[in-house]
Amino acid sequence: MIHLFNSESIYIGTDVKRFNWIRELLEANQIRYKYKVKNRMGQWVYHGTLRGHTGSVGLPTEKMYEYEVLIHKKDKKAWNYLQGQLR
Repeated sequence: MIHLFNSESIYIGTDVKRFNWIRELLEANQIRYKYKVKNRMGQWVYHGTLRGHTGSVGLPTEKMYEYEVLIHKKDKKAWNYLQGQLR
């Protein structure tokens, strides 16, 4: 199981294509992972959400979500190896 204390983040960003590519690469190499998706406009600020205070006009939809991929610390060496093979 991947938990907070034994996991390491390998990607944090807003690029959904890269997020999906990383997940596919991990699955193809049988590396277990966990992911989080955060709606940045849904964050609470004072008395409401950021979107409620500022609106979303002009904000690209691809920047609304932040993606994070985590793997078990014991799999970090395998991930580093994969990255080295892809360069």
